[in-house]
Amino acid sequence: MLLAALRDLRWRRKRFLITVLGTALVFAMSLLMSGLAEAFTVEIDHTLADQRAEWWVAPTGVAGPFSAGSGITSEQVAAVATSPGVETADGVLFGGATVQVGQSSEFVDVNVFGVEPGGLGEPVSVIAGSPTPTPGTVVVPKRLEARVGDTIRVRGASALVGGVVDKASLVGGSPTVFVTMSDAQQLLVGGRPLVSMVLVRGTPSSLPSELKAFSRSQTSLDLARPLASASQSVELIRTLLWIVAALIIGSVVYLTALERTRDIAVFKATGVTTPAIGAGVCLQAIIVALAASLVGGVLAPMIAPRFPLDVVISSGSLVLLPLLAVVVGLVAGIAGVARIASVDPASAFGCP
Repeated sequence: MLLAALRDLRWRRKRFLITVLGTALVFAMSLLMSGLAEAFTVEIDHTLADQRAEWWVAPTGVAGPFSAGSGITSEQVAAVATSPGVETADGVLFGGATVQVGQSSEFVDVNVFGVEPGGLGEPVSVIAGSPTPTPGTVVVPKRLEARVGDTIRVRGASALVGGVVDKASLVGGSPTVFVTMSDAQQLLVGGRPLVSMVLVRGTPSSLPSELKAFSRSQTSLDLARPLASASQSVELIRTLLWIVAALIIGSVVYLTALERTRDIAVFKATGVTTPAIGAGVCLQAIIVALAASLVGGVLAPMIAPRFPLDVVISSGSLVLLPLLAVVVGLVAGIAGVARIASVDPASAFGCP
């Protein structure tokens, strides 16, 4: 029966080829959805790794250092720096802004990091220029398409691009720019000597009562929280795509079973069992699903660069896709098996 199923697959190759291509596109979209969800985590990990901190100190009572606003004074930063167990401590001011690149009238939402020159939080490396912002200059990610020496406007204030990093983003792909602490304070808090958090290397054994230290995992959760709804939506879309793939394959397999009613009846009349015939139908569905997963695995990386957001398609997702495709094929094959079970062997000797 398996050989008969393969021959039938060859006989109806045009139909199955169209099914493979359609399902492959659905699988590719599923991979892209997974890549979007993965990108949220990757950008958070990348940001925290570049900050080179072991602890993030913020006011007590806030959800996390990136939810703290700007409530830490320069005196409190100094108190953290002199706390027992602290090796290095640098304040960072974090906030949102809009920028315009060159003569463009388009506004781009960005995250602004005000950092101390040479301190924690400064970009680790650049692909052009200097990683250290100076007064009146800004370090930007490549995604903003600005070169060293270009002028950009941050909240209307002009600044020269002093350095370009490969990637820097947060909150679902919003670019991150780096300026000096004094420039950030002018832009975000009206020039007041305030910061959002203190990045610490070492383990502080005591802190002022109004401050609290957050671990990297706690800080990561703080950054991920605003994206929770987006992540859930992506997961829901991915689940729906898998259901659509199963329905596409299932409908084609069921249609094929309908067309083969007389053949199936003959098989039954000659003693072939329903499970044996059903195994052939399921084999067809699995072959189609596997072929679609392979094509989808090629399509997804080709489509990913065209997305406005970063898409991180992991090797694990590519390996898992064929395994999930087998499950989809088995589920889709149930439609054909149900049709096979209802075929009466007597119909082999009459009209269907």
